[in-house]
Amino acid sequence: KQRTLFIVGRTRVHLDRVKGLGEFLELEVVLEDGESAEVGIREAHILMAKLGVEMARLIEEAYVDLLSGRGV
Repeated sequence: KQRTLFIVGRTRVHLDRVKGLGEFLELEVVLEDGESAEVGIREAHILMAKLGVEMARLIEEAYVDLLSGRGV
């Protein structure tokens, strides 16, 4: 995996290139103590909309699971 990292506000934007799979975007919102996950999810959805990322494009599997599903 090759990763490029950007910081947008308090969100870490990971651009990953995974051999055998392709390119991926991961958003990681850094929450403050006591903040709920819902706050981070809402913030991630706002950034996704700005980036033009559709909810239908989201995946839940880890790269290793995706690779094993392809027989790699």
